[in-house]
Amino acid sequence: MYLSKLVLNARDRQARCDLAQPYEMHRTLWRGFPDTEPGRVLFRVDADRFGADPVILVQSDLRPRWERLHQVNPRYLLAPPDCKEFQPSFPPGQRLRFRLRANPTKKAGSSSKEDRMAGKKENGQRIAFLREEEQLAWLLRKGEQGGFRVPGHWMQEKDGRKLPNFRVQLIPEGWVHCSKNGYTEGRFFAVRFEGLLDVTEPAQLQQTLADGIGPAKGFGFGLLSLARAEG
Repeated sequence: MYLSKLVLNARDRQARCDLAQPYEMHRTLWRGFPDTEPGRVLFRVDADRFGADPVILVQSDLRPRWERLHQVNPRYLLAPPDCKEFQPSFPPGQRLRFRLRANPTKKAGSSSKEDRMAGKKENGQRIAFLREEEQLAWLLRKGEQGGFRVPGHWMQEKDGRKLPNFRVQLIPEGWVHCSKNGYTEGRFFAVRFEGLLDVTEPAQLQQTLADGIGPAKGFGFGLLSLARAEG
């Protein structure tokens, strides 16, 4: 896989348009790949909290050719793209820092397994999780399926409620509007997760890293970033 870092010029009109419209960002980034099928491409906007120019992280199966962006618009990037090949490996039990911008949802109205086997297929509507405990529970389930766990536990209150006590910070970003020509506008609820995780199944975590987590990956969701946990 390849990981690229693109520093956008926020004073460029096209860059501002792409930041405001995730589908346009998707289209721009795809120009950096060969005309053949590019494979999986994930991206995330990491806006600097101190007002610096936004950074786009792009993870791809193939090596991108970002010079194509410069050929189309020389003002789009502030600095030469940084691209490196990486193939991570994880020992069981390793603790890592992570960052994930995701669209936590559940599907309602989908066909049951029995109906699908009988040929009756209905693609249900996705419903966003808006409460913090729902979003965290969604992440924990993804971890069980994806080869990692977030350290912590649920605390039982006297009134029966369960409160989260996990090594993760949830930052709700609100509704993101995504539309493209000829299609109905879609809305996705964005949540940024930052914290620690422990590796439980190394091979499965490698696959999760390659595939991304959750829906709406073409609109800037699902890219899981990992780094060594200091200390």
